[in-house]
Amino acid sequence: MALRFMEERIDFAAAFRWAARLGWQTGICNHFSWMVDDQHILINPRGLFWSEITASNLVLLDGDDNIIEGGDEVEETAFFVHVPTHRMNPAAKIILHAHTPHATALACIKDGELKWCSQDALKFYGKVVYDREFNGSVLDATEGERIARKLGNHQIMFMAHHGVSVVGQDIAHALNDFYLLEDFCRVQILAQSSGQELAIIPDAEIDRIMSMPSGHDPQVAPHFAAIKRVLDREEPEYRN
Repeated sequence: MALRFMEERIDFAAAFRWAARLGWQTGICNHFSWMVDDQHILINPRGLFWSEITASNLVLLDGDDNIIEGGDEVEETAFFVHVPTHRMNPAAKIILHAHTPHATALACIKDGELKWCSQDALKFYGKVVYDREFNGSVLDATEGERIARKLGNHQIMFMAHHGVSVVGQDIAHALNDFYLLEDFCRVQILAQSSGQELAIIPDAEIDRIMSMPSGHDPQVAPHFAAIKRVLDREEPEYRN
């Protein structure tokens, strides 16, 4: 019997494989999920490296949050955070959560936040929320719902002492945003490590830039296509 959402499964598996190449995975922990329609959610199975993910071993949950295809188990913390976030925030079609080194370093600094010192950072201006409340691992629905409410309509959430989540409408944009976010966090951490004062872009200039029509980012689709070309050549089994 053919698996459902095979095109989405292939793209999602590609995202996991590429994130593994970028060094984003932490053992077998951390989770990406995709609400592929009004009811169904794809998520990575418990116990696999991201570098082992294939289209067919991704778990599919139904509208009652039962596993109906793919792997046979989902890690608890993924279930309790991702599922309520998808259900409570319809715009959050994609949720990417990882403990990437530079974004997580920023989340571990007291009152750490993005500083608007680079044109690249402005992509996220007005789209970031900081969850300063740390309650340890999420092992019940109540904490997951709190996190979902905190996220609201934001695109990026830094989670104190923890990591970062990126949400989006499709996998190509969400993965591209996570890539740019982690890269900017790296630049900011490097700049701060100099001990020199950061050169913050003036508010008036930020307002001027943000008032410009943004339109569709023409780099996103070619970026994701390039990722899949490399994987098709070097790790074609991700499509299985």
